[in-house]
Amino acid sequence: MKKTLMVMSSNREMERETKESVMRLRQLGAAFMIESGSADIAFARCRALSMACEQLDGACSDRDVVLMVDDDMDFDAETAQKVVENARGSGLPTAAAYATINGTLAAERLATGLWLCGLGFLAIPVPLLRSLEKESDSFEHTGKVYTAFTWSKPQGGRWWHEDWTLTLRLGGVHLMPLAVGHVKKIPILPDDETMEKIAKMEGPK
Repeated sequence: MKKTLMVMSSNREMERETKESVMRLRQLGAAFMIESGSADIAFARCRALSMACEQLDGACSDRDVVLMVDDDMDFDAETAQKVVENARGSGLPTAAAYATINGTLAAERLATGLWLCGLGFLAIPVPLLRSLEKESDSFEHTGKVYTAFTWSKPQGGRWWHEDWTLTLRLGGVHLMPLAVGHVKKIPILPDDETMEKIAKMEGPK
């Protein structure tokens, strides 16, 4: 992982599992940077990747793969290594598979056989990221200039969120048959049977 730069966007505390996963990769030599403070996810992604490009111009000039990691992912070093090595060897953006909170795959297959996918665990070869940087518009925000790598908007009768837009602009993603965890805290409610029993017992005796 010594030639990998991990990039995270977050406006909250990292999940415990994510902290442990990130630490394992850092121990193996991966560099790590975090963008924080924005609730606008599309802007946060643009700022994070812009900051990554700055790092690639400076302290991380030896890194050849950027690994995007969300703050609620749970993964092992072996899976990360396989994803990064595939991106490095193929020149294609490469992702591991994970599920959304409702259990569906966070990915959609393209006619080319590649995928649109979430950005929770996506490795991008640096030459491809740099090429996209050159093709993208720039914008100023609070005195700094950033690159518009992605955005959210309606198009073709559907809503394109920032991860679909970015992975489409990258030409599609090689989705590997490797699973990573997506840590979600959800409320647990009593089932219908229990609620019916309460309803029957409601009120004074």
